[in-house]
Amino acid sequence: MILFASFLVVGCMTALGWYLMRDLFSPYVIVPGVWFAILLLSYLTQPEFFPIIHDFPVAMVLWCGFFLIAAYLVYALLPEERGLLTLKPSMVENVTPSRKVINAYMVISLLAMPYMLYALVRYGIERGETNLFLYIRLSSVEADFDKPEFGLAIYLIPIVPVLLILAYGYVKERWFRILAVLVGIVSGLTTMSKTTFFVMVITILYIQYRRGKVKVGTMVAVFALFVVFSVWFQLMRSFEDQESSFSGADMLSVYSLSPCVAFDYYAQPMSSQFFGEHVFRFFYAVAHAFGSDIEPASNILKFVGVPELTNTYTILYPFYIDFGLWGIAVFGALYGLMFGFLYRRGQKRDNIYFVLYACFLNYLVLQFVQENFLSNLSLSLQYIAISLLPFLVGGKAEGRKQVQT
Repeated sequence: MILFASFLVVGCMTALGWYLMRDLFSPYVIVPGVWFAILLLSYLTQPEFFPIIHDFPVAMVLWCGFFLIAAYLVYALLPEERGLLTLKPSMVENVTPSRKVINAYMVISLLAMPYMLYALVRYGIERGETNLFLYIRLSSVEADFDKPEFGLAIYLIPIVPVLLILAYGYVKERWFRILAVLVGIVSGLTTMSKTTFFVMVITILYIQYRRGKVKVGTMVAVFALFVVFSVWFQLMRSFEDQESSFSGADMLSVYSLSPCVAFDYYAQPMSSQFFGEHVFRFFYAVAHAFGSDIEPASNILKFVGVPELTNTYTILYPFYIDFGLWGIAVFGALYGLMFGFLYRRGQKRDNIYFVLYACFLNYLVLQFVQENFLSNLSLSLQYIAISLLPFLVGGKAEGRKQVQT
């Protein structure tokens, strides 16, 4: 009963966000809308998972509620023109990114990504691997798995998603955009991760939606094709004994619904050994590098049965096990402040805020899987630095020039 009540609550939140913003990609629609879609899918498909009967419904409503309160507050206090919290134009706000830096990102990506893929394939062949797709996937997720050394190339992967945003947002030439997509595909093949391809799809759809180039029907068709692609992709990287039993319905249920059940049954409030060891994992890792005896918590969580096996526990997990329900409320509000600010300042599509919102948008879309911003803070900081650089180095002041259409 409480789960159905929470379903209605997030549905009302989603409707309110759409009524006020009329933007499918605004945080006011995405955050409650993702949970509404997940629960709706659960009611329609009736997967054979454990029934949700513990803290998940309350935790979900707290997360959405405090996120939206903070985000709406930012929107009210930071209007489009002049308002209570209007800031002075930043050094990058009225600047378009440097094409030279964007070109440099492209050259670096063209050199690094194919090299990594070639090294992986060659190494797998030398080892006698019969399923190279599976080998590449295992090499990317297993820390102790035998794999080639990539040197500096491994640190260049974060450039690719930012390059895609800059290409679709600020470059006119179609061939350049196509090349950015191809680089993204190669980057996805180096990890055999569906998430990488999903982020590409979300990024392109968001920018094209903001430019008025795609409609809702088109996006639905694209997502349907992505599901088909994902099923094929999963089969390509699966063990032989998994292939015959795998289907599209299995993939949808395991990847979208099981994390909620895993959270409901296996997440224990305030069960962390050290204060905020998951939320502040980055700082524990830095301290450990300088000699601290406390090792940072692993981002790879253990598999649990729901009864299907899963090792993702939704975005709520680190806040809940570190600080309980209060942690979900507090960090939900902090998330709301951050994304509300980025969205509001990036609405004109002409500055760093637009690029950063596009860069981190997938964190909101994938909130039903896991937390990414704080758990991978090092990577998040790399995204920020890579996004900022083209605006600071050789960027051109163009007033409020909009994204190329």
